[in-house]
Amino acid sequence: MARISDEILQNVDIVDVIGKYVQLKRAGSNFSGNCPFHNEKTPSFIVSPQKQIFKCFGCGIGGNVITFIKEIERVDFWDAAKILAKEWNIDLSHYEKNYHKYEEMNQWKEKIKRLHKLTQDFFQSSLTTNPVAMNYLKEQRKLSEDTIKTFGIGYAPHSHYELLQKLKSKWFNDGDLQEASLAKQWQNWESYSFFRNRITFPIYDKMWNVIAFSARIIDPQDKPKYLNSAEHPAFEKSKILYGLNIVKQHIKEFGFIIVVEWQMDVISLYQLGYPIAVATSGTALTHDHIKLIKRYTDKVYFLFDNDSAGQKATIRALKTAYQQDVFPKLIQLPDEYKDADELAQIPWGKEKFQWYIDQAIDTFLSIYKRLETQMDLHSPIDKQKLLNTMFDIIVGLPNPSTQIHYLSVLSELTGQNNEIINTQYKQYAKNEWKFTIQQQNKREQWTKQKIYQDKREDIFSSLFYQDFLLDLIQANTSEDQDFAINSAQKILALGKHIAKLLPASHLGKLIHQTDSLPEEKLWSAQLRREKEMQSMSAHEDKLKRIKKTISPVLKQLLEQIRKLPHLDITEKQGLFEEMKSIKR
Repeated sequence: MARISDEILQNVDIVDVIGKYVQLKRAGSNFSGNCPFHNEKTPSFIVSPQKQIFKCFGCGIGGNVITFIKEIERVDFWDAAKILAKEWNIDLSHYEKNYHKYEEMNQWKEKIKRLHKLTQDFFQSSLTTNPVAMNYLKEQRKLSEDTIKTFGIGYAPHSHYELLQKLKSKWFNDGDLQEASLAKQWQNWESYSFFRNRITFPIYDKMWNVIAFSARIIDPQDKPKYLNSAEHPAFEKSKILYGLNIVKQHIKEFGFIIVVEWQMDVISLYQLGYPIAVATSGTALTHDHIKLIKRYTDKVYFLFDNDSAGQKATIRALKTAYQQDVFPKLIQLPDEYKDADELAQIPWGKEKFQWYIDQAIDTFLSIYKRLETQMDLHSPIDKQKLLNTMFDIIVGLPNPSTQIHYLSVLSELTGQNNEIINTQYKQYAKNEWKFTIQQQNKREQWTKQKIYQDKREDIFSSLFYQDFLLDLIQANTSEDQDFAINSAQKILALGKHIAKLLPASHLGKLIHQTDSLPEEKLWSAQLRREKEMQSMSAHEDKLKRIKKTISPVLKQLLEQIRKLPHLDITEKQGLFEEMKSIKR
């Protein structure tokens, strides 16, 4: 089946669509106009009828007609597709079933956002009534009222249950709170607040929806220093940058973005007069992060801590940026300032910081100079370590001409002949290629295991689909079937019991006929199982094969049930007894 995006793009003219929102004028083979996504006097917004894409060279946004509708109407992919389908008389009814799960996920994302909005209100209210937390922010961190308000900084009380009681009064349950990473579970299955006695920093998406939290200790004795929300459908760490919602409003004024390590660095730079910093949330800088940044500017600065961890983070981030053709400069603070937060505490901090920005140099060059001071270059071992570190950065560059450029830079820095550097680099790249192949083989092995697991899941599901397991036992067996049929009925009863308790599980959706797994996939698994058992006349052999298939999966499902907080322990024990009885 064709993808929905293909059908839309083949039947919709991007010029006609955008022309309803933007006054376009012919510009050679393309069309141009003022960008609808930011204020501009000189047109930098281009639409290509040949390629069926648009691009603004002012703010960086671009894409196809679906992207345009998503951004201009501020809707998700499916709603954008429906808008275009209605306008262009495209029938999307055959896609509805495929998007059933998509819409369910969308509803869950909206639920998470409501949960986090209520939690954010609670944290902000708690801050105003806690003088210790407010004193920490204003006196120790030197944050102004404006900064606290702009970033929505709050306080999570010490109580294990106060937040949960408020959220439950709004009809959210323990499962919602745990999946949203706002609650954890005691061993007795009772829920408690995940964030306690901490300063809270809400993490926003680009539309200013709170989707997660990062929380910092007040008491130095508490551990760990930072707690971050776990990932959930609305919060993918690899695609969210802390502070980007604020940067969007100021990028036109500054023209560049500063990537820092921590949320407090973002906040400190804002207070210092530089509201153009972003940070990751509990993860290294990813390709998706760089793609996000490139939507606004190609001019990027790195500002990481001066310690060894900050140095490693700089190298990792540079390799990621290079692979996306972004060439950042490194802002180097003197050793007296550990990070931007410390710089923000001193008088004339803004003027000093601007000077450090002006002095920023190519990150590749900066990394080399810093390593040079840390190693004994008279030692051949240290010299080779230094070269290997720089080679490791260069090898990730996608453009050969850029690789040649930095090898030439490295030759000048080391004072070695360019030919010698190139020879050493080729040897390094060859060894790196061998290592990459090994890693690729490991990934392929993992993929094969994943495919095997998926197939096992299909076979498992097919046994419960329309009670197929009973059909298998009854067909082509000996006359003495009573024991086999009784066992099959027990297995089916256990499966239905589990499905009732875990309605969101694969088995639960399947038995209640809400799962989107294609029927042909189930039938294929059933046929495979029938063919496999054709030669078996003894019901014991069939039962043995069936139990071998279902036992591991049932065991996993029972483990999930064991963690359910609302289920009576007697009922849990009963389920485990049922599992033991079918094993016998």
